[in-house]
Amino acid sequence: MRSLFPLLLASSLLATATGCEKTRIVSSACREDGDCEGGNLCDNYQCVPREAKSCEVVIEGNPILQPSPHTVDFGEVDTQAALTQTITIHNIGNCTLTLFEATLADPAAGFTCDLCDTTFPKEIWPGRSVDIQLSYTPSTVKQAATELTLLSDDKEYSTLRVPIKANYIGTPSLVATPSPVDFGYIAQGRQVRRTLTISNQGTGTAPVTITDVKLEPADTMDFALVPITTLPRELVPVTVDRTAVQSLEVRYTPRTSANHEADLVVTSSKGVITVPLKGTSSAAPKAGASPLMIDLGNVTLGTSAFATLTITNNEGGAPLKVSPAWGGMMFTTDFSITPQLIPDVAPNGYTEVQVQVTATREGVLQAILNLETNDPMKPTISIPVRATGVLGAGGEVVKIEMTYDNGADNAFDNDVRNVDMTLEHPYGYVCNKQTPNPTNWGNFGTASWLAFAPKEEPERIILADSRQDGTYRVQVSYLNDCASLPTELMAGILGISVEALIGYLTGGITIPGQDVGDLIQSLCFDKSGTAVTVKVFINGVLTAEKNTTLGRKGDTTYVLDLIRNNATFSVAP
Repeated sequence: MRSLFPLLLASSLLATATGCEKTRIVSSACREDGDCEGGNLCDNYQCVPREAKSCEVVIEGNPILQPSPHTVDFGEVDTQAALTQTITIHNIGNCTLTLFEATLADPAAGFTCDLCDTTFPKEIWPGRSVDIQLSYTPSTVKQAATELTLLSDDKEYSTLRVPIKANYIGTPSLVATPSPVDFGYIAQGRQVRRTLTISNQGTGTAPVTITDVKLEPADTMDFALVPITTLPRELVPVTVDRTAVQSLEVRYTPRTSANHEADLVVTSSKGVITVPLKGTSSAAPKAGASPLMIDLGNVTLGTSAFATLTITNNEGGAPLKVSPAWGGMMFTTDFSITPQLIPDVAPNGYTEVQVQVTATREGVLQAILNLETNDPMKPTISIPVRATGVLGAGGEVVKIEMTYDNGADNAFDNDVRNVDMTLEHPYGYVCNKQTPNPTNWGNFGTASWLAFAPKEEPERIILADSRQDGTYRVQVSYLNDCASLPTELMAGILGISVEALIGYLTGGITIPGQDVGDLIQSLCFDKSGTAVTVKVFINGVLTAEKNTTLGRKGDTTYVLDLIRNNATFSVAP
């Protein structure tokens, strides 16, 4: 059929030249289907009825379905946000193609198809195409695959399958710990250092690359970042490589007497994280304690007495940090303090702790409670504590103490070896860290377990008010044999601060969702056995001392038997 377009063009020019009103001389002229009325098709610049392209009308009509692309690969995916790709299905035949159905083979694979949920059949005229939007939303780390099945009247391929796949490798999550960083009070001109760790707390194997670390403002004179020479650095999730932790050192040296702030800015392939930094040299904390001497009075053996100690930060300009430690020539583990990890005291605030004694021997009991603070004028407040143990109507009181080799006892270092002690009563009920104050011992007495911060050592168990003979057993278990483990590394892998890690290891806090014991073991740089010493005191008299050696994590042994016979305790030889 000859085209009418030249005639239309000539008519248009004529109308323009004569100033006449423009009119469409041929109503069927078109450039696209939208130019045609009544749903007709534009074919060779003419509007024709759709039926004219039916395969029953077209001589040797042959609809041909061609998808583009032939396969869809979302590739490696490291986000759980929905991703989309488009498939275009073309009819490259010479007559109308009828699409009867579009379905996904595995609806649970995480893929969706916008066309699949619409009504069928659908017609695709020759030379035309239809877009299908595919979406992928991953849920679990895995390789996902399915097929888009297209059913049509294509004579050669009436069923056409388009493979679809994606590989969700997890989602990276860059975490800096601690965040924020509060240096607290530091005197002008002095310096304090803090170590931060950056780790990938994400899922699967999805990596993230640290490209830059800097301080803002860049001209800060009070904070300094030790240069990092390992950038860029790719970090896989710590669940894949537990040593994939980047350590940073930030220093605070106040040049002026003021409050100071800055930001540590970490740039990565997945964006930017900011760690606020602050410190002050304008006003020091002012530590106070009341009373400055504690006398718990007469305490019947096997019972406890308490006193409240108030710690203040009156007129202080910065939070007061306090760390308690027991000392004195006559210190006994009969004394304890709760909580053992004292929270910071806000300016013009206070906190209360309980000082306790559980008397296990007759006579004067005394110790010094040292409160180590960040008050430059009072770095240590020493409080004498005393009590007098007196005999009561009950039976003998037994105290069992355990110590073991694990580095310095009064400081948290890289030695995280840990041994726990358990006292079993004659029928197998226990008193230990998990059950520190059992209530089901009946006539076999009242037992209580306690461990001392910061390293949960020494441990002691007190047994009082036993009214029935039997044999008790003392067991020790080696929980961790790591003699050398950088605490910053472990804290970074857990995504917590070193302070929180110390709190966990001393029993002060919990870390949900983390098997810290397995983590410690997997990171050990140096494993070692430990020598364990168990002492038994009966009414304050050292009755027995047993030594044993635990070679590795998991070792458990019974150290001694404690026998009650005719209301008298003894230790089996």
